Amino acid sequence: MKPGVAVLMLLSVALGQVQYVRHDALAFKATYYPPLDTHIVARYWETTAVHSEAMYNGNGSWGLGYADWPTRPYPADHPLVRVAARHVLGLLILIEAGLSDSAVVHRARMGLNWLLDNKTAEGAWPLYTTNQGTVNRHSAYPTALAGRVMSRAYRVFRNPRYLLAASKALEWQTVRPQDDSPFYHALVLAELLEHYRTVHEYKLVEQAVDEALIIINRQLPSGSWNDPGPLSTDDHAIVAEALLLLEQALAIDHPQLRRIKGGVNAALNYLLENQLENGNFVSGEAELSAYQVPTFELVALILAKQVRDMREFDMVITGAVRALNTHSSNQDVRWRSNQDGRFLAMAHALAWFTHVHLETRAKEETSSQSSGSVFPP
Repeated sequence: MKPGVAVLMLLSVALGQVQYVRHDALAFKATYYPPLDTHIVARYWETTAVHSEAMYNGNGSWGLGYADWPTRPYPADHPLVRVAARHVLGLLILIEAGLSDSAVVHRARMGLNWLLDNKTAEGAWPLYTTNQGTVNRHSAYPTALAGRVMSRAYRVFRNPRYLLAASKALEWQTVRPQDDSPFYHALVLAELLEHYRTVHEYKLVEQAVDEALIIINRQLPSGSWNDPGPLSTDDHAIVAEALLLLEQALAIDHPQLRRIKGGVNAALNYLLENQLENGNFVSGEAELSAYQVPTFELVALILAKQVRDMREFDMVITGAVRALNTHSSNQDVRWRSNQDGRFLAMAHALAWFTHVHLETRAKEETSSQSSGSVFPP
């Protein structure tokens, strides 16, 4: 540890505060997880697909909304926009990775049609706490997710209806009822950056920087956020993913890049510190009672690997994939409440593993051909 960092940490302890001053580097644990192979990943994906199919309503939507959470005080069984959006986003990831067939494409189009049918004229998506749904300040959540999906869908299918819906969603976000929430700002940040990847309008990046600075200005010394209470690691990971998307989009000479990367480092270190020996992020009774598994944490870690290109992330990702798929809730139908996150996380993991596997095979073949022998000299 650098002397200056040690002094700051000692000072924080003396003041009765725990601070992690790690904005300058990432701190990985020396934890080993057995590597994944093709058969393991295929089995994990099959289980994910089977459970997702059990939730499918046949019309482009998944689940029964708040009726899937019997303890929630909402008299509604209308499917939630965010559940459909995350499933469709996962399908689009598979299509882009070349891991789809005609059934996957058809299911993605069905999901997109359902999302379009549930959009309001003003460009927002309702929150279905009742079967009629309402548009209010909390609609920033489903609108950001659905708008992000529409931007990506346009890149995949080139349907102008998707681009129009994505543009209208962003217009609504600019006049939305404000919610001073790092989590909501992160959702809009990710929506902006997805649209930037589609239309390449640089003004969207500067809007994204404004959203990101609001988030980073509220970041705690631990690297996480209060919203108003401490974010769970899965919600924290959604914020971290959005900041990573911005880091990926910024030019190397952007005046805010260093500040953004510092915030990203702190956010990633919070995740790295909270990963357990079993690869999960919540232990004991909390893990079992909430069926807490690495979903959005896994998504953020895979993006971090892509943005930072550090091999240390491979082991962290492997641990999270195993924890997601070996958790006891995989045998329990009551896991419906986070099936959308599981599906999205495993779509990312499948695409990541396939890329790594193909890259490794290509290197091995190149090495073998260049040496003229499979044996070392």
